Amino acid sequence: MTDLDQRIDQTLREHAEGTVDTDRLLAVAVSRGRARIRRRRRTTAATVLGVVVLGAGVALGPVNLSGSGLDVVIPGLGLPGDAVQAVTPPRLDGVAGAAARPDLVGADPDVLHFGFAPDGPRYISWSVQSGVEMARLDIDGRAVTLELAASADALPLRAQGLPALVPELVKDGVYDGSVSHAEGPYGVLAWLRHWQPAPGVYARASGSGPDERDLFAVADALRLDQAHRCGGPLRLTTLPAGTRLTRCEVTVAPFPAAFGVQMMVSGGSPGAIQVELQYAVGIAGARTEGNRTVGGKPAHVDRRSGELELLGFPKAHLTANFGWPAQGYDEEDAATVLGGAQVAEPLDEPTSW
Repeated sequence: MTDLDQRIDQTLREHAEGTVDTDRLLAVAVSRGRARIRRRRRTTAATVLGVVVLGAGVALGPVNLSGSGLDVVIPGLGLPGDAVQAVTPPRLDGVAGAAARPDLVGADPDVLHFGFAPDGPRYISWSVQSGVEMARLDIDGRAVTLELAASADALPLRAQGLPALVPELVKDGVYDGSVSHAEGPYGVLAWLRHWQPAPGVYARASGSGPDERDLFAVADALRLDQAHRCGGPLRLTTLPAGTRLTRCEVTVAPFPAAFGVQMMVSGGSPGAIQVELQYAVGIAGARTEGNRTVGGKPAHVDRRSGELELLGFPKAHLTANFGWPAQGYDEEDAATVLGGAQVAEPLDEPTSW
């Protein structure tokens, strides 16, 4: 579960109202193979078997935090499959895809240089960071993670979609299209494929399931002649001097029940400003009056946590964390970022993104 998934989960639990059943709305649809659990005063990292629970209600198995004494089972939507709507990143016309400009893959955290066929897999999430463009995809209730980079060295040692406890698959890939697999905990097979879909483009697909067919389905649907904007409904137009956007991640697994956008802004200081847009049907907008004004709009700052929130977004929170755990920036820097933030309206209609 990524930090963004944790925040969506927490937001739904804290703000659900009326007849909203939060347990049915929560989804962790990211098969990353590593769960990172954050707390304000103490951080505990555990390596776990990635579990995917999608709209169809299919789960690969429970999560066991090996050696921790804890058993964690991630809840699913419990909703019919048609209650979850497909969402794609907004198209960037006039921007070259990976096939035409492989050198640009992973270079801009707000651009994905690939897409999929119209009848291709459903997005669970997508991201750009550290030179890697990534998409987690739903294929008939199973998750496949696709990673693209301009060089093999840019891809991390472990594929993001692999279960954690499969060391046999942690190796340098040969990008010839071959597939490797190994048995993970609970007898679930993990699959990994390396290939070059175009000259200068290095691809890796990973997932769990009975066979490798999902990996080839993703490759068949992959399109490298198009580009998309990573940030979805959120654009950051002003940044503090000397900083730049360094990370973008969007999770849309339970859309339209909820979705989230997370961006990182960093530069000369050792830390970063983490900007998050969290949307959920159950958010009632508890805070309406701020203690600050940012760009003529009410805002609220919590100096203990180092978080500034821009108010006035129905069913959503837009925040900039400039304090813990990303030290090095101040409230003025956060106000600069949020003052130039552009949020699409209405948020629950991707055509507005």
